[in-house]
Amino acid sequence: MIMHNRMKKHNLKFVSVLISFVVWVYVLNSEKAQFEKVVAIDYILPEEKVFSLNPPQEVTFTIKGIRAFSRSVLEKKDRIVVDLNRLDPDSGGDLRVELNPTLLKLPYGMKTEKINPREIVVKLDKKERKRIPLKLQFSGELPENLILTNPKVMPPELEVSGPHSLLSKLTEIPLSPVELSSLLGRNETGVSLFLPDERITYLGESGLKLNYQIKSHVSNFTLEDHPIRFMSHQKNIHSEVKTVRVSLFLPDKVTKNRLNVSSSVEVWAEIPQKAQGKVVVPLRVILPPTMHLLEISPKTIIVNVE
Repeated sequence: MIMHNRMKKHNLKFVSVLISFVVWVYVLNSEKAQFEKVVAIDYILPEEKVFSLNPPQEVTFTIKGIRAFSRSVLEKKDRIVVDLNRLDPDSGGDLRVELNPTLLKLPYGMKTEKINPREIVVKLDKKERKRIPLKLQFSGELPENLILTNPKVMPPELEVSGPHSLLSKLTEIPLSPVELSSLLGRNETGVSLFLPDERITYLGESGLKLNYQIKSHVSNFTLEDHPIRFMSHQKNIHSEVKTVRVSLFLPDKVTKNRLNVSSSVEVWAEIPQKAQGKVVVPLRVILPPTMHLLEISPKTIIVNVE
């Protein structure tokens, strides 16, 4: 009997705790909350149309409902799709798109109190393609006694796409500035495009190149009898000329260490793969960025390939 009474008391305590927990969960879930959620907008454009002015890219929903559901609503990756083909894109003037609160799907017990903006004004323009010249830009300075000559960007122009109202006024596209001090030791470098407006897209392949020459009337360093390296798939090659004279222009801090200069300058004779007999081979000089080639003598050599 005593044991039975004890079990009855424990059961009552358990039921009381369970009821308290259920009431707590009910109260928690019944608590109301109001919050804002920002949702991205995806536009479907009519064929051969582009934005004349970029419309809003997101909309803010003010949502009210059970607090327990607010986190899941906020974490869900929602997007709104606006199909402009459903309007009359050829009517001219502005297109007005009304955003309905029901565009955002919410769980039971949640509802949209407000949406901002409620209406979006879209301005469309005819899509146009046009070839536009590229404009070189430079920054910094070259060392004294050096000058940049014949800078040419390849290709010199690009085909772009964008709104007619914008492209009709665009006469050139600027490139990102090229740092002059980075041009030493080479005659070609990559350059990047700087599109003046995000509504413009360029068509075709990437990989713009700047070809140029750097000249100087003064040589402050000369390598005499500098060895030529031969690159060939054939085993039997012979050349009477095995060294060259290389005239350089170097910054003062580089000229102090002659050994480092000699070891960092490479002169290559690249033998064509199927060459036979006597072949005239141009010499190619590879330099670190801090050095600049003024002259190599001779510029070509005769190689006998057996």
